[in-house]
Formats: sequence, structure tokens, C-alpha cells
Amino acid sequence: MDNSRKSITEADAVQQYPELAPLVGVRDAGWVCRPLYDQHDQLLGLAGSRSVRQYTDAIYLFDRTHAITARVRAGAYGGGCVWVRDGNDIAEVVTDLFTLPAPDSPGAPSLVIKPNPLWTP
Repeated sequence: MDNSRKSITEADAVQQYPELAPLVGVRDAGWVCRPLYDQHDQLLGLAGSRSVRQYTDAIYLFDRTHAITARVRAGAYGGGCVWVRDGNDIAEVVTDLFTLPAPDSPGAPSLVIKPNPLWTP
């Protein structure tokens, strides 16, 4: 890994990539965001997470038109994904996560989603 990675400001990121606008300010709300790089030091995407009580909310941005968001239960509480959204409208997918009821609130997802045994690569 070389040290040629360049940081840009939040404002510059949103100007260059307007689809990131829904993420402005998430760090102020306790989110940790980090870039994801491949073995050749090329940017693969962006990941963000925030843990609240026994749950973690996560955002994965793979490109300008693909995002996955999820809420997962900590392993100490049985583990598993209780909510997931995969889509090509980043603003919509991220907004869906941000508008979920807080963990343990009425209407908040709490049942673990059973994984599909027919996973294909």
C-alpha cells in the first residue's frame, strides 16, 4: 500500500458525488466511516457503521449506483441481520435505514432474517 491516497473535504465529496448528500453529518451522529481499498490500493467503496445498544447499523457504498444498508444484532445477543436493503438509489437506501425506528422501539425490526441456503457467487 502506498501513501498516495488523497483526502477530500465533505463538501468537495458531495460536489463531486452528489449521491453522497444523505450521508453529510453522519459522523456527528456517532457514525464511523471509512474507505475500502483493494489489494492494489484502488478505492472499492465506502463503509459506515454506528452501534446502538445491541445493534449495529451499517452502510456499504460500492459505486455511484449500488448501496447496501443493514441492521445487525450483536453476537452476544444471538447475532444475525434483522433488516437489510440493497438497491441502486443510494439516497433511498440510506434514507430507509435512517428512518428505521431506534432499536428496541415500537416497530423496530428485531426478528433475525433467515439466510437463503441457495447462495450463489
